[in-house]
Amino acid sequence: MLPWGMGVFRACVFLAVFFLFSCASRHPAGGSGVVGGESPASPRTEGEAVRAYYGGDVEGSIGMLEGLLRQGTPYGGEGRIRKELAFAYHETGGAGKAAAVWEDVFASDGGGGEARREEFVALCLAGDTRRALDILPLVQPETSETLFYEALLRRDSGDPQKAEELLRRSLGMQENRPIGWFFLGEILAPSFPARAEECYKKALSQDAGFTFALFPLAEALFSQKRYREAYGFFRRAYNSYPDHPGISSRIEEILRLLPELAHQQQAAARKRKNDAVPPTVKALGGEAGNLPLVRVGLAENLASLYVKTGGTYTLYGGNSSYAGKALEQLFFEISDGTISVKDSNGKIVLASRDSLALTYRDAGSTTIVFDFLSEAGSFFALTEDRAYRGGMELRPQAGGMTLINSLNIEEYLYSVVPSEMPASWPEEALKAQAIAHRSYALAHLGQYAAKGFDVYGSVVSAAYRGAGGEAARTTAAVDSSRGLYLTAGGKPLKAYYSANHGGYSEDSVAVWGGDDAFMAAVPDKLIPPREQFLPLDELDGFIRGRPASYCAVEKLHSPAAYRWEKWVSAEDIKNRIAAEGKIGRVLRVTSRGRGISGRIREVEITGTEGSLRVVGDRIRSRLGGLRSNLFSIRSKAGKDGTPEYFIFQGAGWGHGVGLDQSGAAGMARAGYSAEEILMHYYPRAAITRQPLP
Repeated sequence: MLPWGMGVFRACVFLAVFFLFSCASRHPAGGSGVVGGESPASPRTEGEAVRAYYGGDVEGSIGMLEGLLRQGTPYGGEGRIRKELAFAYHETGGAGKAAAVWEDVFASDGGGGEARREEFVALCLAGDTRRALDILPLVQPETSETLFYEALLRRDSGDPQKAEELLRRSLGMQENRPIGWFFLGEILAPSFPARAEECYKKALSQDAGFTFALFPLAEALFSQKRYREAYGFFRRAYNSYPDHPGISSRIEEILRLLPELAHQQQAAARKRKNDAVPPTVKALGGEAGNLPLVRVGLAENLASLYVKTGGTYTLYGGNSSYAGKALEQLFFEISDGTISVKDSNGKIVLASRDSLALTYRDAGSTTIVFDFLSEAGSFFALTEDRAYRGGMELRPQAGGMTLINSLNIEEYLYSVVPSEMPASWPEEALKAQAIAHRSYALAHLGQYAAKGFDVYGSVVSAAYRGAGGEAARTTAAVDSSRGLYLTAGGKPLKAYYSANHGGYSEDSVAVWGGDDAFMAAVPDKLIPPREQFLPLDELDGFIRGRPASYCAVEKLHSPAAYRWEKWVSAEDIKNRIAAEGKIGRVLRVTSRGRGISGRIREVEITGTEGSLRVVGDRIRSRLGGLRSNLFSIRSKAGKDGTPEYFIFQGAGWGHGVGLDQSGAAGMARAGYSAEEILMHYYPRAAITRQPLP
């Protein structure tokens, strides 16, 4: 008989081995959750695990959370730790592990229906069809979400009819879900292109930024031999996805099928240019001479350009000049570094290797720029004719011509404010917008001096549609706020702003780096401020929920901007980053640092042949045109087990620094003044009432 102490020792060893085996059996191989097979971290505190996650060490955070569960007495309760762990597992591509965690939540903590639904969704994302269908009868009550994912299971298993039925039931419960209409269109497209067309159009009507649907919509029209309609949507798709090889080939094919289409379009373009009349605007007059001049970079790398003059003008180039009259069409093109200008008869009236400048005798004259492509490559890319106040300049550069519009800061604001904020919004919000951008423009004078301008005429700096976008209410807001701008440290503030911060803004250092500490992170007035980082389950709930806030007031915000969902194929992400590095098939997208608002500072894209880091605003474009950097990350496995889609559920639209335009409108409707709105969003700045510098 063994001594009593030795028997206890062996019993403890047996129990320890049994416990470890039990933990391993409840999770897939490698179930420690630490990517790459690293040893799990020693048990610490939940706060340390959260800080590690926000600091970019997602794997370390997972190890700490697992350690807390092994320890058995985690701060905050096992249920909470498991939910945080599931969130982190999803981000590292571990949907199967997340499903096992939710199973534990259900079994151990009485997680109820929520836990079962989350487990089911995770199994669907992991591609574990058998287990997902096994627990499906237990997933109650039936929701739009569970029906949606069951539909994808049926689609993937080769039962399109059942998938269609389930998607229609899901959309019957939650009609406003573009991705649901998109997948319904994908199911219908092979056999019923006309019905698929309706679904794609429905997705686009619910979210104009859902340009993912443009190409398949055009394809559905093409398959019905409705070539003219298809051509229009292929052109729209090309503006948003200029590198998509299938779009260009389809456009060329349609032009071969309908050779008259090109001639008709050319004739229509000629008529449009002949009929166009540049508007005459009210100029500020003599006082404009005391105002700062803003040079707006409208376009770069142009090979050619058509414009129409709105008054008596003079062209200057080098030591030469040319005088012309109103309503003349001018064609600019560059060859071997020389810019030449032709009139409507094709005669060269001026040529120069230096910059060309077009100025008017009457300050109220404008210039129409034809076929202007704005925001190329984005989901709101648009080609249109635009009229601009002020002078125009064309500078020769290595890649072509740069088009620059020069005008005084107040007349520049006449267009920026209604381009950035609907003119119908409350007056105090419009005034706040005018003051914020006046500050931004003053702070950025000379920013792009090497390129010949101060600000971009796009959302890189601010939306700017020219004179055609001006409105009486916004012009009044600019005039009533003249002379007001924000300062910090004795200088004009770089007063950044975005369409919607999703409930919480971010400080500029977290978004762009550097040392500009004047742009603080602030919550919406209706959302509590954060003393520390949100636990991961609360971050997930914040992103996926719709908390009440001033930036979510009815008719003063876009619901698809406040909270959104975007599915991006692994192939699309691979193509978008190809110029920066070839990493093979994309396997994971992992956050590598978040700010206090939850916005991601950096992501790591891991593939079969390597990995790539993407920082700041570039994250949105590289991951498929996301609305903001405040998002959660999941992936859906394809038939080969690797990710087919990455699913980004997000909050807000834009970088999230400074003034929230929707929030400003909501505050204004609630009775806040422009000054109160500005001091909320820029708490470290002051409003200056003095002549513009």
